[in-house]
Amino acid sequence: MFKIKPNFIGCFKTGDNINHNLKVLALLYYYFDKAEVDEKRLLCKPIILIIVSIIEAVLHDFHGRIIGFTKEGVSSVASEVIDYIRGIKHNDQLEKYIASAKKHDFFGMKDTKLYDRLDDLRKLRNRIHIQNTRNYFEVDEYEAFNDNRKIMAEKVLEIVLRVMENKHSRGFTYVQDFELPWKEYYIVDKEDSQI
Repeated sequence: MFKIKPNFIGCFKTGDNINHNLKVLALLYYYFDKAEVDEKRLLCKPIILIIVSIIEAVLHDFHGRIIGFTKEGVSSVASEVIDYIRGIKHNDQLEKYIASAKKHDFFGMKDTKLYDRLDDLRKLRNRIHIQNTRNYFEVDEYEAFNDNRKIMAEKVLEIVLRVMENKHSRGFTYVQDFELPWKEYYIVDKEDSQI
């Protein structure tokens, strides 16, 4: 377990709810660590779904900061990018948040696989629908939600939170630290292609 300062969160309640979901994840990881192989497979789906939901909440909150925090501003984002984002229709669709983050390279990682991994996780999150009408990934859920994708989700969330903490800080925080329930993989390294 390790902590990340949520100095980038604009909406206290979003930060509070992220912390609630991190506590749910900690409980799932507690059972995951004690589980047999087949039981671990069963826990991968809820773990991945919560991780991706946290990523979406962070991206939603950041876009909300750009749009609504007109006095405070977001000094790490160019004014023309802020104008662009304020001019588009704001909605709750993860696909659009990822496209916006990629277009404006919010994470400073355009030459890595991060944005592709975010999109993969979005598609995997959409597998919450058991019928899988879009045919994302393998047909069997126990194959789609596997340990390798769980690890990828952990790494992506860690990168997203680290970059937000270091690059898009508000300079203060009023949200309890985010405690991630796995062993830290790395501090953001643009050259790392392991995601």
